[in-house]
Amino acid sequence: MKRFKVLPLILIICCFMIKGAFAADTIPIGVPIPMTGWAAGSGTDYFHGIKMAIDEINESGGLLGKQIDIIRFDSKGFEPEIVMQAADYLCGQKNVAAVHAGWAGWGQDVRAYGKYDAPFFADDGSEAAVNVFREDPAKYYNIYQLTPTGPDQAGSMFRALTSLPYEYPNKKIVIINTDDSWGLEIGDTIQKNFEKIGWKVAKRETVPYGTTEWGVILSQIRRIKPALIHFEIASGQENISFFQQFLKRPTNSIVSLGWGITPREVINVLGTKADGLVGEMPSGLPAPKAPNAEGQAWLEKWYTLYKHQVPAGAWISYTAVKAWANAVTQVGDAYDFKAVNKYLKENGYDGIQGKIMWDKDNVLRLQKGSPVVHYQVQGGELQAIFTDPDMTPYPGSKFIKPRWIK
Repeated sequence: MKRFKVLPLILIICCFMIKGAFAADTIPIGVPIPMTGWAAGSGTDYFHGIKMAIDEINESGGLLGKQIDIIRFDSKGFEPEIVMQAADYLCGQKNVAAVHAGWAGWGQDVRAYGKYDAPFFADDGSEAAVNVFREDPAKYYNIYQLTPTGPDQAGSMFRALTSLPYEYPNKKIVIINTDDSWGLEIGDTIQKNFEKIGWKVAKRETVPYGTTEWGVILSQIRRIKPALIHFEIASGQENISFFQQFLKRPTNSIVSLGWGITPREVINVLGTKADGLVGEMPSGLPAPKAPNAEGQAWLEKWYTLYKHQVPAGAWISYTAVKAWANAVTQVGDAYDFKAVNKYLKENGYDGIQGKIMWDKDNVLRLQKGSPVVHYQVQGGELQAIFTDPDMTPYPGSKFIKPRWIK
């Protein structure tokens, strides 16, 4: 009788072994993306780019012969405790091979994921995050920023706004930005650059995320009558509500939403009413016509999948997955973090628009392989009008004077 009692134990052990074998046949990656809260719309945009890349890899046989599994975590509004929980859950508990995020936390993400060695890719976009990295580059060697920082983005936006084929009626600008480090960096840089060329910053307003009532500020704008309004808030709802209220009694002002023009929800809600708005997408792929055949094929595939033009973050989050997968392939082991990070740092990645390289601070600065793309809304869609570096007019594009300007 005793020998038969051994059989269930053997079966249990075998089940655990089989379960372990299945787990070993996959490579998990962490995706801490906002799924609820004010940033959920942009979180979806980033996730679509990440998933598109992973689906392509899995459909072509996987990575090192293994399928990639996505483990998601709702990063909500990037509260410090949420960012830390995400890092400990994904890297500490789930032992992911890499982390691919959209926005991540303006510096607190660097500290959270710097405790681990898995490559961490994020569109943090703030100089504050870079300053944390600089405290200990050896400790934070696995942190990769996917866009230029706020001052770089604002500098590019300044060059675009002063390159428009448009004669401003005066030299007054109103600047509105959020109260986080990224928003303040943008606002400070825009203000400094315009003041250098003799413009007057007639009003500077710093507001928190979640602001949707703009009556007082707009009353002041209507008295000032600025030639230019630069509105920089990285969330769709604030951009939508501001512009809807602006249109009730518009001033003869060019309206720049900066990064805020590119979350998909902005165009979805405003449609052709947004025609004339300008803004930028850091680390973007120009659309609706790409600069080369490979890029155009990518755009067409994106449109087939998601039925709309590429929003902010989607192309570069896709590219980051491909860069990581290429490094893993070259190294031959997804969990040899030292070697994978070394390969990324030394070799970068040959992407759709050319080679991308991270700088000494592991930031994807302004470069031809990941340009800042400047857009104008035309016909209810984004139309590339400039690319930077070089701030050259995009082939086939034409700036159109906004219809609210008399």
